[in-house]
Amino acid sequence: MPEPLADPNVRLLALVDLLLVLKMIALGSYTSFLRLRRQVYATPEDYALRAATPPAGPDEDIERVRRAHRNDLENILPFFVVSFLYVLTRPSYGAAAIYLWGFLAARVLHSIFYIRGAQPQRTITFAVGAVLMFVMLLSTLVAVV
Repeated sequence: MPEPLADPNVRLLALVDLLLVLKMIALGSYTSFLRLRRQVYATPEDYALRAATPPAGPDEDIERVRRAHRNDLENILPFFVVSFLYVLTRPSYGAAAIYLWGFLAARVLHSIFYIRGAQPQRTITFAVGAVLMFVMLLSTLVAVV
């Protein structure tokens, strides 16, 4: 095992980050699946290639999945930086596990609730993830300063 992965917090971070990437890939793939299934393409050249006519308006289900994916990009990418720096502060494994697993669970549930249009669950899970990341950010700032 490479030396950095000997640290349980680093292994935990690697696992959570990889699962978050897998989740983001799954949302992108689901968008593609819906586009192909409903023949709603992303660009005019895709319609031209198939000699198809674009629909009059957007497909709400596809747009909902795209918004969930965009929300992931806006929240998970900063998490990668914050969580990496947080782990460098050598927190207790228990604290790291709560923050990292908690964020992962919140983001998975947020995507499910976003796609299903479930409120207030979507907002609650978004807030939980945001709070967990913010606490890690503050904790890291305190350790650095």
